[in-house]
Amino acid sequence: MKIVLSVISLFTFSDFVVRQQQQQAIVAVNAFQPIVVRPSTASSSTSSTNKLLPRHRIPNTNNNLEFEIHNHQYEKEGSQTTVLEVPVRQNGVRMYIAKDGTFDTQCPGNGGMRLLSYPSKDHAIEDAVRLAEGMTRKHAMYNTGFSGAKLVVDYGSLDLKDVDREILLVDCAHALQELGGSIYTGCDINTHDEDMEILARHTPYVLAGMNSNVDTNKATAMSVIGSILGILESQKEHIQENIFLVQGCGKVGTHVAKELVRLGAKEVMTCDLNPSNAAIQGCTKLNDNEKWYHQDVDFLVPCANSLAINDQVLTEMVPPPRFIVGATNQPYASQSVRAAFDAKGSLHVPESISSAGAILADSIEWTNPDLFRGGAAPSQVYGWIQDLAHAKAYELCQKAGNRADCILRAIHQTYANQEDDPIGQSFPQWIAENTKFVDSLIVGGGMAGTAAAYANAKAGIKTLLVEQGDSLAPKCASSNGDSRMYRQMYSNPFFSKMQTAALEQWKCLEKESGEKLLHQNGLLFYGEDTGETVEGSVQGARDTMKELGLPHEYFATGDDIHKKFPALKTSGTPYSGVYEETAGHVRSSAACAAMARVAKAMGKLDILTKCKVTDIRIKDDENKSIDVILEDGSMVVANSMIVAPGPWTKQFLQEHFNLDLDLDIWRIHWAHYEIDESINVPQCFFFRKESECRNDGGLYYCFPATATESRKASSHGKNIIKVGVDFKSTQPADEPATMDDFSYEAIEQVLEMMDGFVAEHLKGEAIRVEDCVSPYTMTNDSYFIMDTLPGHSNIALFSGGSGRAFKFAPLLGDCLSRLASGNTNFPIEDISCFSINRPAVGLRKLTEDQQEFA
Repeated sequence: MKIVLSVISLFTFSDFVVRQQQQQAIVAVNAFQPIVVRPSTASSSTSSTNKLLPRHRIPNTNNNLEFEIHNHQYEKEGSQTTVLEVPVRQNGVRMYIAKDGTFDTQCPGNGGMRLLSYPSKDHAIEDAVRLAEGMTRKHAMYNTGFSGAKLVVDYGSLDLKDVDREILLVDCAHALQELGGSIYTGCDINTHDEDMEILARHTPYVLAGMNSNVDTNKATAMSVIGSILGILESQKEHIQENIFLVQGCGKVGTHVAKELVRLGAKEVMTCDLNPSNAAIQGCTKLNDNEKWYHQDVDFLVPCANSLAINDQVLTEMVPPPRFIVGATNQPYASQSVRAAFDAKGSLHVPESISSAGAILADSIEWTNPDLFRGGAAPSQVYGWIQDLAHAKAYELCQKAGNRADCILRAIHQTYANQEDDPIGQSFPQWIAENTKFVDSLIVGGGMAGTAAAYANAKAGIKTLLVEQGDSLAPKCASSNGDSRMYRQMYSNPFFSKMQTAALEQWKCLEKESGEKLLHQNGLLFYGEDTGETVEGSVQGARDTMKELGLPHEYFATGDDIHKKFPALKTSGTPYSGVYEETAGHVRSSAACAAMARVAKAMGKLDILTKCKVTDIRIKDDENKSIDVILEDGSMVVANSMIVAPGPWTKQFLQEHFNLDLDLDIWRIHWAHYEIDESINVPQCFFFRKESECRNDGGLYYCFPATATESRKASSHGKNIIKVGVDFKSTQPADEPATMDDFSYEAIEQVLEMMDGFVAEHLKGEAIRVEDCVSPYTMTNDSYFIMDTLPGHSNIALFSGGSGRAFKFAPLLGDCLSRLASGNTNFPIEDISCFSINRPAVGLRKLTEDQQEFA
């Protein structure tokens, strides 16, 4: 297992294997408890040696690489780790391979390759031993099929940039070849995917997510997240109640911080030696003068270099964190520091559980290479890893009675059975257990998605709806809020007829849900003769109402309007107006919830929130069934699909269908104003000619106090009304290319214009008490897109709601349900005006360069 030499010796690896045959079974040393790893089955004969470890000849080399074996201080403590020094051609650079246990191919060593400058050769060797034995604990914890190993490159007094990586990696490849499959390596500190690609050109013994889309850094992050969730489950706590500090925001820590934010952590603090790395959306970055060990947190999540938790941290981190769990290998500077934190009650889940993601991915890559490189989606790998770490951390905490001072006693009871098959072989079964079959999958939980789910349920179609936000109609999207207008008052008779048909379906929904969703409070169109706008015009609406015989009232002057609506200061203005008494507002968020609730009550709808689609694979079979991989790694197999992700549509189609459309995201400003309750402000829409010099689009709307149910006035005798604009400014912030660029902060110039409208048009004093920005999705012609995707007759798309779609919700849902299921008997005469192929949409395939960018 190891060769203890009184002096450093030099010999070839084939000699070394023969001498190893005389050693006992593999025993890896845990710093706290010995771990018995799968023993070798080799006999002591030379022939069995060659059978155990085939000799690999390297073309154009001497085939007799000499490895220097080094003694190390841990041998006195019973360490079974052997350290080989690899011949390296660059002066000033030394490479060490540490292997815990025998060099055999039945339980090969696995560990990353790191480049660091060490104070001395002994420091480098000791680091290699420590890390290799730490890797054994990781491998044994889950039974990956590997034992621990580490490749340490010490570049001494050289600068890192002066290391000749090409030569170094070729030398490393020769050594791995000579070791014949007994050692596998991957990325570690200062080595990257590009290095592994070079290495893999010369040797097959590389496990680093090669030829796959799996990010081993994210894999490690998912084991950290899983461990955190396991702790929380054991403690019967929720992530929303806890404050986290991610110490180190490199390749792993950044993923951890983002995921904690996505999962809804109360607060996520971040810090890094490079402060810009810690500037992560949704996180609280510590200032340069703030010490991370001076923060009061529930979870300390170390994701930086080893040994950072030292005596100073122990003394100054008051109160101590309740939990310590992260990606860092060997986070404590010493066992005494670890013991002191244990005594203070800081429960630590060891890195053998929390930082094992990459080696778990390696286990799949080793045992199921085809599945790893092409058959499985990366999110499935991450989901499997998270589940494994979650279960392990929960098991450890339970066995320790949730006591920090019992973790060391419980850890040895948590290791996997080394006689079982390697854990990577369980991955296909995990995929099967996490696959759901449905008739239809809906992406997006806003107006269109919930309406389609409602229609699907009424048609008997079993549906799964996935929404990336934390709820249906989330605040960050387009369908959230108290109110949207409904009206038959359109310049285009087609939309008036659509509203008539939709009103009948709204009545059915109200009856089925037992909830009042539509409130009739009338609607006034008034203002200047603007010609046609995105919302029509006063004269155009009047003409349609007359043509269709719909009840309405016309006002020829501003004085006439004021007589009907004294809250509006229109006396003496050249305004005209038209009033539809039967119009009103839809309770928008409540309507989305009601449609989903009715569908669920029918037993035809399941909903997943905080869940993104990460991969879509359409089978080339008769049914054209769709495999959809979700962010948690689960898979949905659906017969049809309805795509309605709102302002994320453009990104979604680019990423999953290589399609691009001319869709713009508008930042729509609106605000709540407090006004005296004696002033009866009507629901109205004001038309004024656009003023380019003032950046004023001229379209303003107002909802009465009855349409702002979620916002309460600050004092008795006051009401809250809602005022907004139906245009975007031309400032760069109002033209986001994607939702990644979207800002929810209002532009002061637009707010001043709204304040000016309120002062000019409404009686009394109104004070702005809240301002908001919401995303609208716009097509070039302001018409919706409601069609199937080209070449996919079972995938329907809705987009470009343009702020006018909500009033038609149950009708649009009915059309989408029929589109996706191939039923062309639509509830309205003609939907061709919503075709995805019309010129205004600009449908096109992405080029190869655009696909790579997307």
